Amino acid sequence: MAPMSNAEVAGVLNELLETCYDGLDGFRTAITEIDNDDVIAFCQSRIQRIDEAAADLYTAIQHLGAHPAEHGHPTARMHRGWIQLRAALTSGNAAILAEIERGEVIAAKHYRSALAKPLPEAIHDMVEEQAQGADENLERIRSLRETVR
Repeated sequence: MAPMSNAEVAGVLNELLETCYDGLDGFRTAITEIDNDDVIAFCQSRIQRIDEAAADLYTAIQHLGAHPAEHGHPTARMHRGWIQLRAALTSGNAAILAEIERGEVIAAKHYRSALAKPLPEAIHDMVEEQAQGADENLERIRSLRETVR
């Protein structure tokens, strides 16, 4: 595969930055709707980790000479609304966790897609580390869903 231009690499990283923004907003929304201390603590820890990943992506995009994204994907706003609606209709932590899981499945797919591209080695390593975090989020959410039922 031919090497990617800086603009192409920045485009991939901006997609991931938008994904981070979506995750931050999704976990923040979940915290306002959930009533389980373990899940709230998990969400808070994920917010911190995702915020750090977003900062790394933002810096990398700037170093590539591009303009970092300032917000998430438009469809993610609908997803957060769905979290709130499910919380209102079901009053259940399990339903909210199902929506969080759905969001993390999407995030993991974005990361796998990015890793399939011929990114420069240092960028690939950063993205790979962040992808592992998304996979860990997904595993932890699934584990929480089993205990919260």
